[in-house]
Amino acid sequence: MNYSPDEASTVMVDVVFSLEEGSFRDDHADALSLAVRRALPWFDDEADAGILPLSGVAHGNNGVCFVGRRSRLALRLPIHRSASADSLAGTRLDLDGSWLTLGKCSVRRLYPARGVVYSHLVSVGADDEIEFLARCRALLAERGLAPQLISGKAQELRLAQGVVRGFSLMLHGLAAAESLAVQESGLGTHRALGCGLFIPHKSVVAVGD
Repeated sequence: MNYSPDEASTVMVDVVFSLEEGSFRDDHADALSLAVRRALPWFDDEADAGILPLSGVAHGNNGVCFVGRRSRLALRLPIHRSASADSLAGTRLDLDGSWLTLGKCSVRRLYPARGVVYSHLVSVGADDEIEFLARCRALLAERGLAPQLISGKAQELRLAQGVVRGFSLMLHGLAAAESLAVQESGLGTHRALGCGLFIPHKSVVAVGD
C-alpha cells in the first residue's frame, strides 16, 4: 500500500544520521541518550521526542557492538525541531569513552502503517506479562484505541540508576490514522532510551527479536 505525501504526519519525523565505523558497548542506550540530550539541550522539553534503537549494527563478542556502512541513528522529533537537529551532522558523541561519529543527515517522514506497528521494548512499569498487557490496553483505551496486542520476549536495559524492564510489542488491527498516531506519540515511558517507539511492521508474526 502506497501513501501520498499528504498522508504523512504533520507532527513528527525521524531525523536519520549515517554513522562512521567504530565500536561501543552493547549496553549503550543510557550513554547514547545522555550524549544526544547534551547535544540537543531542548530534547527533554519535547515529551514525544525519542531515540530509536541504533539500526544496522553488528553484535560481537564480549558485549561489543560494531558500526557498519548501513548503521543509522534515528531521532523521532517534532517537525519544528528537525532543522535544529540537523546541526548534529558531522559531530562526535561520547558514549562513555567510545565515540560515535554522525555523518550525513536526512529526514524520514512518518506514514500510516498497514495496520501493524512494532516496538522492540515498551515499558509501563510492569514486569508480569499479563499486567503489562493490561496496562498497555488501558493506556491505549485512554486515546480511543483498541488494537490487538501481541507481546514478545521480556526485555531489559541496564542503566547506572537501575534496570528498565518491559516487553517487545506488536499492535495490529489499527486504522491508518490510528497507526500513524501511535508512531507519533508512542506508548509508555523512556522514549530517550528507545522504549515505546513504534515502526511499521510487514505482518503479524512472532515478536521479540
